[in-house]
Amino acid sequence: MIGRALGDVCRRGYGLSFMQKTGQTQCAYCGLDFTTLYQSWLQLALDHVVPVSVCLTFGVPLEWQEDCSNKVLACAACNGFRNRYKPTIQVTAPVTLSEFYDLRDHIFAERKTLIEARHESDRAFFDSSPWRPAERK
Repeated sequence: MIGRALGDVCRRGYGLSFMQKTGQTQCAYCGLDFTTLYQSWLQLALDHVVPVSVCLTFGVPLEWQEDCSNKVLACAACNGFRNRYKPTIQVTAPVTLSEFYDLRDHIFAERKTLIEARHESDRAFFDSSPWRPAERK
């Protein structure tokens, strides 16, 4: 357990506190570095790896749910992709912290794969230049 990240807003509060506690400076899903460009800094979000809804469903203690060990930095895009995540595996309520970490690691790996696929799909859509007028035949 690392403890909680505190503060009232992400970039000047809990997100910054999280960076200082953990040393993380990049999106855990796509690698965007939040410290190199102001535009990147504006994308900073703090994501629960095991979502609050999943924690509530399985009675995960608030201390585990809100600990920095259950959070990662995420850019706004990655945080929004699969934001309503539901586990695809049969989940049993973790009884020990070790079981919770196993669940967290599984969910992180699954969400990362899903988010990467969403980035690929959105990149293909962007590359198609959908804003251009359709060619007349």
